[in-house]
Amino acid sequence: MIQMNWTERTFSFDFPVGVFPGIVERLRGTPARMGELVRGIPYSKLIRRDGERWSVNEHIGHLIDLDDLDHVRLNEYMAGAATLSAADMTNRKTNEARYNDVATGTLIDYLRERRLDLVTRLEMLSDDLIARAALHPRLQQSLRLVDWIYFVAEHDDHHLARIREILRKT
Repeated sequence: MIQMNWTERTFSFDFPVGVFPGIVERLRGTPARMGELVRGIPYSKLIRRDGERWSVNEHIGHLIDLDDLDHVRLNEYMAGAATLSAADMTNRKTNEARYNDVATGTLIDYLRERRLDLVTRLEMLSDDLIARAALHPRLQQSLRLVDWIYFVAEHDDHHLARIREILRKT
């Protein structure tokens, strides 16, 4: 089965705030799952593009690129912002970053480091803050902070699934 495009996904955020610790655990585990997925795969396969579609390294780099936005959005929740910052839907940063020139292990290590910073910040939040809501600009719906981190975890899994799809083809 071919995975649907990320921008075509719709979401229902009807779960209790108490799922927050499990979602944080998903976020923490992304780099480890990424490392397991690519372990033993020749570098030449990890940097191979399928036409204009990203390589494995570029998918990993994309998650690194979004780390800055994740921290900005967390700061916005903490400050009580009404609307979250928008993502660059052109993915210019990823497209220009030359991630295929970087060792895959280096990318995963950096993703792990940055993700640990985010998870550490998330684990210090109060229950009230976890339930605080702001408008997500692309989805055009109000998201509680717990909903937003679920969205981030789903985005991680989307890219992990896309990487698995790439590796099956090579």
